[in-house]
Amino acid sequence: MKDPFSPESIRQRLSVEQISPAQAERLAEAIIGSLQKTCKEWFPGVDYDNWRQMLPEPLLDVLVQLLTWSEDGQIVADHMPTVAAAHIFLDLQNFFTPIC
Repeated sequence: MKDPFSPESIRQRLSVEQISPAQAERLAEAIIGSLQKTCKEWFPGVDYDNWRQMLPEPLLDVLVQLLTWSEDGQIVADHMPTVAAAHIFLDLQNFFTPIC
């Protein structure tokens, strides 16, 4: 089973974007950190690796697109990768109710 949200898969997905390797690394770390925080806060006691493997692959494409470019054409990873990733996950949390 492919794990699109493994650190390696996230980095591989970002490698095809038109951003520098340093920007891709910062963005990967922001996505990984936000995923871990989301799992811990919204699904306490759930194994992170198992939870992460259940996430749909298209979600990663959405996250990458939203985090890579801002409305004014700037690369978000340059300015606020952690804040941007956290904001997207907070928005997603507002749309879904955790099942515990």
